[in-house]
Amino acid sequence: MIVFCIQAFLLLLVVLFLLYVFLEIRSVRKAKSATGVKLIAADVINEPLPEELLPNVSVLLPVYNEKLVVTKLIDAVCSLQYPVGKLEILLLDDSTDETCKIAAARIEHHRKLGIPIYHARRENRIGYKAGNLNFGLTLAHGDFIAIFDADCLPPPDFLRKAMPYFSDEKVGFLQTGIRFSNRNASFLARFQAIEAGHKEDVTRGLSNDGFMASLTGSSCVWRRICIESIGGISAETITEDVDMGYRAQLDSWKYVFLPDMFSWAELPETVGAFRVQRQRWARGLIHNALRHVQSMFAAPMPLLSRLHAVSLMFSSLLLACFYALLLLCLPMALQTDSLGLFFHISCTVFLFAAMAWAWCNINGMGASGSEVVPLWKKIGRAFGYVVMFFPISLYYFSAAVQVFVGINGSFHPTPKGSGRQKIFHPPVNSLLIFLEILSLAYALAALGISLNEHNYWVTL
Repeated sequence: MIVFCIQAFLLLLVVLFLLYVFLEIRSVRKAKSATGVKLIAADVINEPLPEELLPNVSVLLPVYNEKLVVTKLIDAVCSLQYPVGKLEILLLDDSTDETCKIAAARIEHHRKLGIPIYHARRENRIGYKAGNLNFGLTLAHGDFIAIFDADCLPPPDFLRKAMPYFSDEKVGFLQTGIRFSNRNASFLARFQAIEAGHKEDVTRGLSNDGFMASLTGSSCVWRRICIESIGGISAETITEDVDMGYRAQLDSWKYVFLPDMFSWAELPETVGAFRVQRQRWARGLIHNALRHVQSMFAAPMPLLSRLHAVSLMFSSLLLACFYALLLLCLPMALQTDSLGLFFHISCTVFLFAAMAWAWCNINGMGASGSEVVPLWKKIGRAFGYVVMFFPISLYYFSAAVQVFVGINGSFHPTPKGSGRQKIFHPPVNSLLIFLEILSLAYALAALGISLNEHNYWVTL
């Protein structure tokens, strides 16, 4: 019975992973074959709107204890080339450290130069970032809302280039690309940059097809009435940007994705910051998948579009299942004589699918950028890329457990601008380190038994 259950789970996982890989490769190929960005809601517009036709825009900058990057953020948004009478910049400052004083001094400097920037603080930090953005919406007067995270630095012509794409009134929001100034700082940073670039490739392909996509909440512009029509920014999830994107698309709003128009940001460089960030993302992604799955199936979609939507929303749970597969390695290692040919075929298919997926991920336009990488280095990167997903699968598995048992957890923002300096991490980081050590010991035990029993597929 144990063997049957293990094989059934493995078969299901292999089938789902094959579908996921096929859909991702399809999206990446779509992105590569596109001669330009095919917008689902507007034709490509080369000329900016004349000044008299530009709408009022409010720029929201939610920050929390960002003393290392807040000055650069303020300087960047104050350099936006947009009519002063139609622009409003709100620094939404939830900080409890010296960020407040640093920001106030820099804002005063730009206000003396005539820049319409304001320093807004609320009494209670309720709802974390989502609550802060909702607070900002009560103060903002613009018909369009641009949002940038604390480490996100837009180019000066960002708004002038973005606004023409809202000529279609059904365009609810616009997302641009993000590039990372520290992508080559370490192996960890390169991995994240490749992964983020691959996500952009997939989103480019989905956008080209007009399919549902998951977009980030920074370096983006929202139509205010779109935000209002979907019920505002929800603080019930810790990934409010994903929640907003899903709700807007399921409410028939269109989006525009401009990967070649980008802002600059930073990647976490310490393992602790990366660990906490991924566990938080996983909780939010899984929570949002469960929140919106019913609406997704109720929405009218062609079959291919629906398959992409399912893959998009439940990829986090699929990744969590990879860790469950690790947990099954030990019982599989003890069942050498009972696994049979079917098990070995399933493992072979899974291995080749993982290799194809990793190769696709590291060779996309967004993942590789303009860098020319020799073959031997690509092979090494593909191997490292696959290896990194084993600890990540633990973070997603722990997040899935939290979501399913109803543990909400706290919102822990990713520290920015600190590079590889030693910083304080929340208690969840220590818990994840303990689980990593425990998982390694478990894997080594399974490895030893597999080698002893000549069960080499479990070893792989």
